[in-house]
This record gives sequence, structure tokens and C-alpha cells, in this order.
Amino acid sequence: MANFEIFDEPTETELKVECDYEGLRKIKMTEMTGNATLNRSIHIYATDCNYDENIKPEPIFVASAVFIKPKDVSFEWKSFDTLTIKYNKKLEIFKQKTESESVNPKIIFEYITE
Repeated sequence: MANFEIFDEPTETELKVECDYEGLRKIKMTEMTGNATLNRSIHIYATDCNYDENIKPEPIFVASAVFIKPKDVSFEWKSFDTLTIKYNKKLEIFKQKTESESVNPKIIFEYITE
């Protein structure tokens, strides 16, 4: 029983990183593994394209489910100031911002459920 790690620390895997058309703002999508008490989850963060590693990225969107897969969430730049985030309607949403607070110029987030 000593080797059975039921509460193992989740690991984060980078799924997609993309800067806007001007190279000013970056969106990063990651997947966090679950454990006995947590489901897998997908997170989307916003930062400056040339951000300092000491500055924490702004969490924009967090979704989770027992069945979640990387293809259940996607994003793409719709225009200079708008990012479209598509996600499976069966996911449980924990965070869903409508606009960025720490990134300049501001990003508007548009959501589409599938």
C-alpha cells in the first residue's frame, strides 16, 4: 500500500500555444491529469507573448469532466481583440472569463458550445 499513490500530484501537459497576429498576446492551453479525487481538466491562460517566467499567466477558462479529452476544447483568434473558445457542452465549467484583466491590449473571449 505504501507505493499506491492515490493522491498523486497532477501533471500539466501543454496542448497548444499561440500568439495573436501582432505577436503581443499569447494563449496557452494545457491539460491537467486527475487523481482519485480530481477529474482531468483543460485550462486556458493568457499572457504577453514575451512574458517573464516570474509573472503568473492569467487563467481564462477551466473545464473538467471524467471523460475530457484535448479535442473537447479548442481556441482560435477571430480578430485582433477577440478569441473564440469552443468546448463540449457536457463539460463542467469552473472558470469562463469574458475579457482579460491583466493582458494589454485587452482580449474579448467568445464561447461556442458544441
